Amino acid sequence: MRGHTGLDFVPQPMVRWLGPRGLAVTGMQVLLSGIFGAYSDKREIEAALKDPGESDFSGSEELWFDFLADTGDGFNPTFTTARLLAQEELQLSDDGTNHLTRRGDLLVLGGDLAYPAATAAEYRNRFLGPFAAALPARRDGSPGPTLISLAGNHDWYDGLTTFLRLFCNGRAIGAWQTEQTRSYFVARLPHGWWMMGIDLAFDFFIDEPQLSFFHRAARDLLSPGDNVILVTHRPSWLFDSVGEERLHTPIAMTNLQQFERDIIHDHGLRMPLVLAGDIHHYNRYESDDGRVQRITCGAGGAFLYPTDHLAGVLGWPDKDRMATYRQQSLYPDRRTSRRLRWGTLLAPFKNPSFIAFVAAFDIAFALIIRFSLTSGTNLRFHEVLDQTNPAKITSDILENPVGFPLLAGLAVVLVIFVDAPTWPRRIVIGLVHWLLEYALLMLVIWGVAHAVGDLPRTSFKIHLYVVSLSVTLDTLIFALGVGVICGYLASQLFSLYLFIMFTLFKRHATHAFSCQRIEDYRSCLRLHIDREGVLTLFPIGIRRVPRKWRTVSHHGGSHTFEPVDRPVEAHLIERPIRISPDR
Repeated sequence: MRGHTGLDFVPQPMVRWLGPRGLAVTGMQVLLSGIFGAYSDKREIEAALKDPGESDFSGSEELWFDFLADTGDGFNPTFTTARLLAQEELQLSDDGTNHLTRRGDLLVLGGDLAYPAATAAEYRNRFLGPFAAALPARRDGSPGPTLISLAGNHDWYDGLTTFLRLFCNGRAIGAWQTEQTRSYFVARLPHGWWMMGIDLAFDFFIDEPQLSFFHRAARDLLSPGDNVILVTHRPSWLFDSVGEERLHTPIAMTNLQQFERDIIHDHGLRMPLVLAGDIHHYNRYESDDGRVQRITCGAGGAFLYPTDHLAGVLGWPDKDRMATYRQQSLYPDRRTSRRLRWGTLLAPFKNPSFIAFVAAFDIAFALIIRFSLTSGTNLRFHEVLDQTNPAKITSDILENPVGFPLLAGLAVVLVIFVDAPTWPRRIVIGLVHWLLEYALLMLVIWGVAHAVGDLPRTSFKIHLYVVSLSVTLDTLIFALGVGVICGYLASQLFSLYLFIMFTLFKRHATHAFSCQRIEDYRSCLRLHIDREGVLTLFPIGIRRVPRKWRTVSHHGGSHTFEPVDRPVEAHLIERPIRISPDR
């Protein structure tokens, strides 16, 4: 990026989900949140400290508002979508019909605002900075549009501490103004429309104070027949369709179903629209009677998620019956998604630190084998390999105090990693993957050992910080050869595993696409309630996001950015969706 000196944030690239640091930090955050989350649920504390009341946007005859989710990743897609929604006007075309839309008086965020985990630095660099630059504070200090947000699972990784500090204390983010006091909310909209945002946290449950709050709101504020837009972070209705183990959580489905039954249906309310993020693409399902739209729109900035594995028909409870929902729209479409999956095979090139991590493991393992087999003999390593059968080599590794933990640890990691609905399948698939990785490593070790052959055993010293190592030339070349060759090939085998699992079995969708770090195919929603109370949804897509920007300074010290390599071209993903208030 050109000329970003003077910014109070550092523009970030897309998260390298396969990088060792990213895997370690995220894994530790998830582990700690799982251990301590149930004991430090800040929603209970929220209920004791503050009365959330309601946000009132019903003062005008019409209202424009926007929905965006899963932003706060790389600067390019995050700033592109934020800048698009910050424009005062946006013209969209639909089969020759032009629609002039206005910037929303309200911006609703669907969660996951900082990746890979919730820290002050990640929020500043991946969310606060880009959003403040997209809509800088006004010179006269007057408030701009209101911003309301749900907390996603990534926002919960620090126990919601940073989220509450940023969004529940009335602070400004550029010209956007926050006003909520809890991680869930009720907003009054014009013409009998309401918005309810629920917080399911990690364990997909709704705490008792939150349920009581919504019960009181439904009883005291809303009237029977009012229309509710329900906003939740996770699209539970997709759980049987997405096919990932982490999404197969009956508790999540049960709690959302319970909320819809107890809060919406039992109070005589209508719920024609449900919005969610979490899954990083756009999809829309409509009930067979046309009364309910369920939309997932989570491509605000995070890595793109596939669409070609989603079911065409879903079932979801509606009062006392099972309603049928049919898929109406996808972005990107199935054909594009199938094409993009091939990029999984290029994952090693997009994640060089993962190759380095694998190479380090392979070098350590290869040296253990080398020293174990050549100890007490004058034979060269390749000669020992020629005289030793694979079973003996494996036996020596298992008896080695370092080799066994490495080999067993790799097997455990690969088994746990498998995305399968049952443990027997996980174990079988994981062990097959482990055997292939082990066989590849042994083949490379054999090949490099013979290639090094009879190189001289010239000894020299390598100084690493305060450690001095004596290494022979043939050992050094052997280690480097194994690291370079097997680091790449083993990483490529891992990518091939992801590709096969997703292509044939619709598993590992998240891993197959997160490793690609795709910035394009962004999506967001612009919504409008007109003077007659009709709600119109404009699903907005951005095919390509800019990669190069220049800094533009304003009076007062604020900064924004303009694209250098390409303009931002927004389009309608599908025709505008109209929902009548009396539907």
